[in-house]
Amino acid sequence: MKKILVLILALALLSGCGGNPAPAEPEESPAVEEFISLPEPHRLEPISAPAVVEEGRAPAEEYELPPLPRDTDWTTYRNNAMHWVADGPHIAVLAEDREADAVLYGLPLYANTSQETALIRWGDSLAEFDWSLFPGPSMVLPQIEVLAADSRTEKLAVICQVGTGTGVSIAELHILEKGPDGTLTAYTFPESLWQDELPKLFDTAEIGGRTFAMLGHELVEFHHEGPDLDLEKTSSGMIADFSTEDWGGLRFRGAFCLSPPDSAMPCYVAESSAEILYRDGVFTLQDFHLYSYGQ
Repeated sequence: MKKILVLILALALLSGCGGNPAPAEPEESPAVEEFISLPEPHRLEPISAPAVVEEGRAPAEEYELPPLPRDTDWTTYRNNAMHWVADGPHIAVLAEDREADAVLYGLPLYANTSQETALIRWGDSLAEFDWSLFPGPSMVLPQIEVLAADSRTEKLAVICQVGTGTGVSIAELHILEKGPDGTLTAYTFPESLWQDELPKLFDTAEIGGRTFAMLGHELVEFHHEGPDLDLEKTSSGMIADFSTEDWGGLRFRGAFCLSPPDSAMPCYVAESSAEILYRDGVFTLQDFHLYSYGQ
């Protein structure tokens, strides 16, 4: 925790009237005023890490792919996911981007394996990936969307939920690129970037009984009931959500956590977000922001 500067200013008052006044009676010193300042805000530099690379596999067999649904609202894919999980082995359309001519299929779930497999069709290309697709009780469905194209190649973003529960919401972000021969390669956002590197940017301050979470030039006051928290023990907890922006970019939303001195149990005190940049197999977080928890 950064040191808090306490500035105590004592002001002496002088008074007088006339030409040669008699010595004034000593007066009591004025009340001491206490001024408290927060640590100096500072700009945060971007943080980066290489992607986890996975080459798509050729389909294990010639699958008979189901037709695409006519309606493309959320309930269509939710119903597909529910039938995919509950009604025995079959292939389901779980997400699509018709602008990019891209579809994410869930391949059959079998009782003898816990592995979920995604089949991606992007134009004439087909490839399998071992990704978690199960939507969980909250029915968080996979997403597949085209990203804003750079000067070289078009890319797809695939977001899959991998963990849900009380205090848990973890997704994975895969960026798909298509090679000249039509092969698909996935570049996955590394866990280390939000689990290890992002918390290094977190800071805290405690002033006059008030406690603040800090991220660069932004701060959020928080209140905690329960065991004392170690203000040096910051983490990102079990929150990692990804979303696409209207302009075709990507954004990360996570958590700011503290823990008791003798425990790793995360206590969520604020939320964080950052813009995601991807280029040449490297992910970067920048443009960091901090919010009140649950905002």
